[in-house]
Amino acid sequence: MSFQFCVLGSGSSGNSVAIWDDETLFLVDAGFSCKETVRRLDLAGLDANDLDTIFISHEHSDHINGARVLNKRFSPRVLSTEPVHEWLDLKYAVITEPELEPGKVQKIGNFKVTPFEVPHDVSQTVGFKIQNNGRKLIIATDLGHVTARLRQKFMDADALVLESNHDVQMLKDGKYPYFLKKRILGKQGHLSNEQSAEVIANVITEKTKHILLAHLSQDNNVPEKALAESKKELKKVTGRRIEIIPASQFEISKIINV
Repeated sequence: MSFQFCVLGSGSSGNSVAIWDDETLFLVDAGFSCKETVRRLDLAGLDANDLDTIFISHEHSDHINGARVLNKRFSPRVLSTEPVHEWLDLKYAVITEPELEPGKVQKIGNFKVTPFEVPHDVSQTVGFKIQNNGRKLIIATDLGHVTARLRQKFMDADALVLESNHDVQMLKDGKYPYFLKKRILGKQGHLSNEQSAEVIANVITEKTKHILLAHLSQDNNVPEKALAESKKELKKVTGRRIEIIPASQFEISKIINV
């Protein structure tokens, strides 16, 4: 039995990925309003009333905006790590269950969801390894660099949702203040197109069929640049055809069968 996923949107205005099979529907992050999340789920042919769980990667608003109202309206569990739970409760009165720990498997229907820590400048940020009947999806949308340990976690995925946030030259030439440019370029910031492409080229295996480039900056990137960089690196390491899609923050992605 396969499962499916759809990036409901990814960017500074909001981030959310829907994952489901015949029995279970859940989200990784809920960065859009409740109303907008419901609309995007509907576009994907999904019903918010079936929503079982929301897994929160970290506390930035573009990942948690809709969590509180979604929980109130549809009663999904909202899970986070302990540091994120404390921060969200204090700052936004978003109450999560602090059940997530890096390396600890969460079972939800036929899925196994395992968080893993990534370098980003907040209390704690996690990506997710999602497994179902031998198929594997990796989601990592906010990270400043990729360690050797993370590369190992990314290996052998059937599908990968990975940040490709900015074109370095566009960022350097752009309007952002210096401190923000420095943050984004730092090891706790965001992956550039070049960094993302290099990671992808080094972690794909024969299993890998789908790659979605996530969290593209509206100001410091364009989909064509992100896509071209990834394709260039992939040509160096494989002759296989791998689907690469730049995700948008304004519309849902195609539905991917894993």
